Amino acid sequence: MATEDPAVDAEPKHADWSIEEVGALVQYLHDHRAEQGNTGNFHQSTYTNAAGHIHPLHISGKIKDHKNVLIKWGVIKQTYNVIVTYHSKSGEHWDNEHGTNISGAPAGENWSEYVAMKGNALMRPFCNKGWEYMDFLEDIF
Repeated sequence: MATEDPAVDAEPKHADWSIEEVGALVQYLHDHRAEQGNTGNFHQSTYTNAAGHIHPLHISGKIKDHKNVLIKWGVIKQTYNVIVTYHSKSGEHWDNEHGTNISGAPAGENWSEYVAMKGNALMRPFCNKGWEYMDFLEDIF
């Protein structure tokens, strides 16, 4: 009697996104930004086509379908909104080369407190670097 090895998962349950897949997704949605609806989302067919577009870049995890693309797009939009909110605060620096450009111990402590607050964790990577997708998102929105 054959037994199945529980360590072997024929169908991964989670979509692992590589940097290349995310870049290709953002580029695809940027190129198809005319298909965007009023809410900043795209039609399901656009997400389906985007999933097909990034499929050749698949490395690991679940093969992305329209739902995975929709979810990833939501995270990308959240990141964009967090950056825009931060930048719109009076006196807060943002540029797409150095991010928030935090330097010095006092500023670093303030930054740590800021990103620890609810809703600000997506800003953590941008302490001293920009976001490679910012120009694309600005065009989309």
